[in-house]
Amino acid sequence: MLVIGITGKACAGKNAYSSVFASFGFPVVDVDTLGHAALQTSEQKIIQAFGSDILTGGAIDRKKLGALVFSDPRKLKVLESISHPEMVEACKHMIDQARQQNKEAIILNAALLGRMGLADLCDHIVFIQAPLLVRYLRAKGRERLSWKRFLDRERAQKDINVASLAGKKPVKVLHNTRSRTLIHRQVATYCATIGLPISPQF
Repeated sequence: MLVIGITGKACAGKNAYSSVFASFGFPVVDVDTLGHAALQTSEQKIIQAFGSDILTGGAIDRKKLGALVFSDPRKLKVLESISHPEMVEACKHMIDQARQQNKEAIILNAALLGRMGLADLCDHIVFIQAPLLVRYLRAKGRERLSWKRFLDRERAQKDINVASLAGKKPVKVLHNTRSRTLIHRQVATYCATIGLPISPQF
């Protein structure tokens, strides 16, 4: 079974590519969703670390927490030290499940694939690229991020690049043109290149 990591900076289009892999019948692990779950299970540790200012209605407000940690690298490291171990263990569990189910491949959709150590679990890595302005407009439309907050996030993700992954596992760079047809074709071609069979029904 192949483990394929999909990574790239925020709003590059990782979900769009992951959905094509899913349409080909391969299970996809959305690591960002695992992060949401980790916020809940580690809620008390996070509140102890960052205080009540990150709460809204008694619960962790992801926007408040994001604004806090993406503007301070030290605070970001604290949050990651709390949430990442649980997320990595969840990924390992899902990989084991897919292997037991005799899946041909499993996809790890993770912006922080390298930083979290998930690249070490992968056989292949796909790096999605998109222009900065395109990614900002997506972030603005999806999360209503200001230009300043978007740049804060960019600085926090400066280690997300092809060079940081080079030499670990085979890395394929795919350029997101926002064409669903082209994305589908790119993924199908990539699967053929690495010898990953796609069911004829797809």
